Amino acid sequence: MSKNNSKFKANTVVLIIISILFITSCEKVFDYSPYVIDFDEENTNTNSKNIQKIISSENSDDTIIIAFTGDSHLEYDEFDEIVNTINNLKSTINFDFAVHMGDIADFGLPKQYLWANKYLLNLDIPYVVTLGNHDLVGNGGDAYKEMFGEFDFSFIYDSIKFISLNTNGMEFSFNGNVPDISWLDSQLKPNNNFAKAVLLIHVPPTNRDFDSSLEIPFQNTITKYNNVICVVHGHTHHHSVYVPYEDSMSYIGIYSMKKKKFNILKIVNNKFSVSTYELK
Repeated sequence: MSKNNSKFKANTVVLIIISILFITSCEKVFDYSPYVIDFDEENTNTNSKNIQKIISSENSDDTIIIAFTGDSHLEYDEFDEIVNTINNLKSTINFDFAVHMGDIADFGLPKQYLWANKYLLNLDIPYVVTLGNHDLVGNGGDAYKEMFGEFDFSFIYDSIKFISLNTNGMEFSFNGNVPDISWLDSQLKPNNNFAKAVLLIHVPPTNRDFDSSLEIPFQNTITKYNNVICVVHGHTHHHSVYVPYEDSMSYIGIYSMKKKKFNILKIVNNKFSVSTYELK
């Protein structure tokens, strides 16, 4: 046998041994999937945890101030800046809580949920997150439920009911059930626990991603009891305050994080005003 053949066989044996050791010691690497949902306690049921913080706090004045942001997608630098800015402003602005208006993930990947919530966990005020269309890609809906909770939820703070409604009709093939008009009606039906309501949605009813067969029922429902102060939405990435229908209902579009701006909603005596804060 030639020296070259002996050397080749020896090298082959070494490579086989190394490969076996690598495969057996790194078994978990090959089992990993980007779709695996494995959140720890800190990253589960966060909407419910934060709602408890909100409703257990007492409003010290007649004003509710909410920081609104959303459509963060993969804009993590801006996410970090906005969180730090809100924390810094807290010494001069008495924020009650913050709302992320959806699309916290770009492709619905659990890892993207974790990356984003890492920033929200640094907020010095409670927060809730509405459901966006990008959050539903793949098994993103399951990730949202694990991290934040139900797609539709509500809570009452200082006699105002905040209602977060899933309006991502396209992601449900426009099946006629999203948004859930019956649930919305039950939430808006007046009782002694609240006086007015603010509706939080991702896709506005005038957008093509909203189920057009439900546009009129939606419009009729939010004006039915004459108790909705305004409708706040994300998805369009731009800020505007507008009245799209003849019913005089005001809609507020929230800046995406990419714009390096966020909005502040102030409610006094059941009247709202909106301002914009631009990152420096």
